Amino acid sequence: MFRSRLISSICLIALLAGMVWQEYRSGLFLMVSILALVAQWEFYIMQEAKGLKVFKKAGLMAGAVFLLTIYLTLLFPPAEPRHTQGVETFAILCGILFILSRQVFEKAQNTAVLTVALTLFGFIYVPYLFISFQNLFEQATQEGDGIMLALYLVVVTKVTDIGAYLWGSWLGRHKMIPQISPKKTWEGFAGGILTSIGASVGLSLLLPEQLAPITGIHAVILGLVLSLVSVVGDLAESVIKRDSQSKDSGAVIPGIGGSLDLVDSLLYTGPLFYSYLILVA
Repeated sequence: MFRSRLISSICLIALLAGMVWQEYRSGLFLMVSILALVAQWEFYIMQEAKGLKVFKKAGLMAGAVFLLTIYLTLLFPPAEPRHTQGVETFAILCGILFILSRQVFEKAQNTAVLTVALTLFGFIYVPYLFISFQNLFEQATQEGDGIMLALYLVVVTKVTDIGAYLWGSWLGRHKMIPQISPKKTWEGFAGGILTSIGASVGLSLLLPEQLAPITGIHAVILGLVLSLVSVVGDLAESVIKRDSQSKDSGAVIPGIGGSLDLVDSLLYTGPLFYSYLILVA
């Protein structure tokens, strides 16, 4: 399992690094969109495994159209930033209305609210939270490089998982939340945070120009906050998997599981990181 996870991680990082090196924004968008839509589909499959009804096709169509709309907005930005926010809001509204309309034409109405709620949650939980990556790819700030900022986010978030695994395997004695994730320990949790802070500070020193907004105390704060939120995101997905009695969200990535297993923590750290850049750094 560890060998498969290591090989899969190396392949994914190599693919991402190659696209970043070539500044292949369209490829990055496609990669992120595929991961998001597969993760959304896995969420719906887990709900169906419990015997619950969801509108998979409607939810995935809403997610795909939403992601495409955001990408086109980034390719052809409106004259004013507020217009971009307006397009994003309109795309979300269209997705919600489309899913609600699907229920209107459904013959069985005995679980209408639950069906619509689960479908909408899948739409908001994955595609909507994932748009922070598209925003980072096209980040037009006076300082820093958008693609490198996105890569920084991925590295710091995933280093938390790696650090927690290694430290937990080495020193782990005290279970963290066994009823949700039996293998997580407090020692691994602390090790993941320290590893994340070290990676954040190290990257800020190694790439000062590309990561210009992340300097000094910002590198320490982001390393701490992103690692904490990463753990929350991972535990949140564990709750969803345990609720559906699933070990993994899927089996598309050897050693890792499903797409949702891969991006669970990024769904939380992405919006937080983007908001931090806009409001603080």
